[in-house]
Amino acid sequence: MFELMSIRNFLLSGIIFFCALVLGYIFILDKPSIDDPIAYLYFSYGLLGFFPLLWFFFQFKKQKIASVVYTKGFIQQIPIVLLLIVILFSFSSGTVWLTDYILSFIIPDYVEESFVEEDLNGMQFLLSAIQSCVIGATAEEFIFRGLLLKRLASKTTVLMGAILSSLLFGIIHYDIIGSFVFGFIMSILYLKSGNLLLPITIHILYNTAVTFLPDITNITTISDLHTYMIPNLIMLLISVLILTMYIKRNIKNISSSEIKIFQNRKSML
Repeated sequence: MFELMSIRNFLLSGIIFFCALVLGYIFILDKPSIDDPIAYLYFSYGLLGFFPLLWFFFQFKKQKIASVVYTKGFIQQIPIVLLLIVILFSFSSGTVWLTDYILSFIIPDYVEESFVEEDLNGMQFLLSAIQSCVIGATAEEFIFRGLLLKRLASKTTVLMGAILSSLLFGIIHYDIIGSFVFGFIMSILYLKSGNLLLPITIHILYNTAVTFLPDITNITTISDLHTYMIPNLIMLLISVLILTMYIKRNIKNISSSEIKIFQNRKSML
């Protein structure tokens, strides 16, 4: 399945697709401004929508794989899915607060600018939300918990594959720490269940909560970072404790997962 796919092929195909998007951006869209929200939608739908959809479709067709998501046993997993969403949301909110708090002493102007919400009209916001909450979340799970996790694990160990793929996942997001932990927890969940539907569901619901729910940290200015320090710190510490317990309880499943899904160790990177 994913372990038989090539990261090199994915990257080269992605570069070619990106070049095609750039040409379309320049010539078809008549050179719109890079600050135009349409530009963001254009590239995000292309790179985290159409490209991975097409690439994985042909990979699955080549391997004659019908599906990597399964509904069997999903109902029984709903409680842990909901719990992880709440805890990860709290942890990420806490790490964002902590990051902004530290940066406010170093680059306050950058932090102040991060509080300014992007001005989108109704249709642009809807398209952006669909991309972020559904299309992008699904594509990222196929890329990071599917392709990268399996291939990196086949080159190193399952645990190292989970760490490295989660680190790459964190680097492409604003909240590096929160995203790294999110990716690692999703890796554990996928390796335990063998069902990509679980991390996809959590990712979709998590991004939906971030997009539509009010900011639970109550942070809109730099002064708020100091005013609401105690509640955010408490929220962060509690979520760290629960996530640490979850990881310790399930880390053995990661360490002992050198099973048949990683037996094929052909050099395809």
